[in-house]
Parts: sequence; structure tokens; C-alpha cells
Amino acid sequence: MTQPPPPPSNMPGPPARAQSHQSGTITQHWNDLPAGYIPSPTASLSRSTSRNSNLVPGTAASRGVSPLGGGTPVDKASPRSTEAVDGEASGGIATQSEDSHPLSTLLPALYNLSTTLSQSERTQLQTRINKSLLPKTGDGGTTSGQKEWIRELLQGFVVDETLDVKACREEIVGFMRRESGVAGWAGGLRRVVECVIPKENS
Repeated sequence: MTQPPPPPSNMPGPPARAQSHQSGTITQHWNDLPAGYIPSPTASLSRSTSRNSNLVPGTAASRGVSPLGGGTPVDKASPRSTEAVDGEASGGIATQSEDSHPLSTLLPALYNLSTTLSQSERTQLQTRINKSLLPKTGDGGTTSGQKEWIRELLQGFVVDETLDVKACREEIVGFMRRESGVAGWAGGLRRVVECVIPKENS
């Protein structure tokens, strides 16, 4: 048997093996879950309950809690009887205070504010939001409690002007973290709000 000829002496040898700049054992990776983390069962508990274990599922305390902890209209809202929310869900007319407006008035008012959105994007977002929040255009599985929370938020942003763009956006993001099944329309609402041109700039 013949062996292959040796490589010419002017050819470089194989490349050097890659070396890591780290040494030792990696104890914590940037993507590791915190120690002691136990995922909550998604079928039996809502997101807000699993994150806020002191809240009982289905109670009003899990709705309308402001992530900012400050004095936003959602926090300051006068306590309403459950009849107002339940009446809305059963087809009755919910009782609201004299100066509050329904979502069917607040949403068009929001859409009419000066914005940086293109007309096509604005129309697309309006359709997505309206299907979930306005009863005549569709029911996207939004609860009456969620609708009431959004109504109070928009009342403070559009009518009372007690919330600026940044605060309203943060409230919506907190709402999206607490509530399940709202990412599509609430993300659209967040986009509409964050593109509103503040009045002092317009």
C-alpha cells in the first residue's frame, strides 16, 4: 500500500483551535429564569392572579389597578356599584357619572386627535380596536370590566387631560401585562395613543 505524499512544506498547517476568553463554570446565564421560579398553570389561573397572588380570581380588585401607583384617573375613580358594570354586560344601560362619556364617544375623539400615524395605519388600528371595544362592530371577547377600565383611562386622556401621552401609554402597557387576551387590540390602542401629538406641540 502506498501512502499519500506529504503536504508541501510551504502550506500552512491547520488553523488554531478557537479559544474562549472565559474560564471556569458559567453559573448564571443572561437568559436563565430566577432561582425558585415556578411557572403558574395557565389553564386554572388568570395572568393577573398568578402575578398578584394576593388577589382572588374574578374580583374587581384585579381590574383597574394602576401599574404606576400614582394618582391617575383609574386609581381615583369613584367606587361604582357592580350594577353599573353588570347592567352593561346584560344589555342594560350602565349608570355613569354626569361628566363621563361612553367608549362610543371617547374612541372617535381619540382617533380625531392630531397624530403622526398614516391614514392607512390609523384606519387599520381603528378597526382592530373597535371590533373589541364597541358592541355594534363586534365582540372580541372583552369583558365589561376591561371596557370600563379603558373608558376611564380614555376619559382621563381625551376629555379631562389628566394623563399625558407617556402616562397613558404606560397605563395601557400595564393593562396588557395584567390581562390575558388583550394584546391585539390593546397594542393597537397603545400605538394610537403614543402617536398622538401633544397639544403644546401642535
